[in-house]
Amino acid sequence: MLNKKVSFAVVLCSMVAGLTLSSVANAHPRWILPSHFTISKEGGDWLAFDVTASHGTFVLDKPAGSETAQIVMPDGRQERPDFVLRGKRRSVFDFHFTEEGTHRVQVNNVPSYVTHYKVGKRDTQKRIRANKVDRETLLPKDPRDVSTTVAFTRAETYITVGKPSEEAFPLEGKYLELKPITKPADIVAEEPVRFQFFFNGKAQAGVKVDITRDGTLYRNQQEQIDVVSDEDGFIEFTPEVAGRYLLKSSFKAPLADNPLADSMNASVHLTFEAVLP
Repeated sequence: MLNKKVSFAVVLCSMVAGLTLSSVANAHPRWILPSHFTISKEGGDWLAFDVTASHGTFVLDKPAGSETAQIVMPDGRQERPDFVLRGKRRSVFDFHFTEEGTHRVQVNNVPSYVTHYKVGKRDTQKRIRANKVDRETLLPKDPRDVSTTVAFTRAETYITVGKPSEEAFPLEGKYLELKPITKPADIVAEEPVRFQFFFNGKAQAGVKVDITRDGTLYRNQQEQIDVVSDEDGFIEFTPEVAGRYLLKSSFKAPLADNPLADSMNASVHLTFEAVLP
């Protein structure tokens, strides 16, 4: 009997801890940092990836799981990583890259629904984690200004083995997506870079983007690049210094005739490097 009680307590604590870590990670920008971005070794090589959630650029902060990590191979099929580990400030996984071409590595979260509402004489703002269907049984009596938002974040990076692939990865047609017009392996310091954004499969204007180089802890200025996608979803910027960069993009929009949410808050966080000219 004692063992059953202890087992139940352990499971319950694990569930609570998991929910806490998940909410903490969702409150911080999540990103992936590979040990290398290109492989030229014959026969391929192992790469290691750090996954964390942090407001600092490449500063290990909050644990973000990589159990859902996927490696999209050059032919489009998806593989799972090897040796996934999770610590207090990061998770880590390895993968052995052998196939020539460009690979997309992604750790995407699941859609998260939050309903905001007001109650009381003072219009106290409150929220619950529920979509439009579930909120009906969870909202108090006579709520006001009820609105549900769905949040979804893609955390991505690209690995190139040998020669870059010519074929672009097809869009999923869901949420916010980034298409690298400039091949990730061809990003060079002092040369313009061009990306394109899509929302629900269509080119999207007005996506806010900031790009920051590694090493913010060791310089007084962030040296952040701020751009907004044009009417065709394109952004263009020039990394002036070689190094590793974190691109964070976000887009908010109302959703019409969506049974689960009234609006969306979508993000793409891309890690890339600019090589020496």
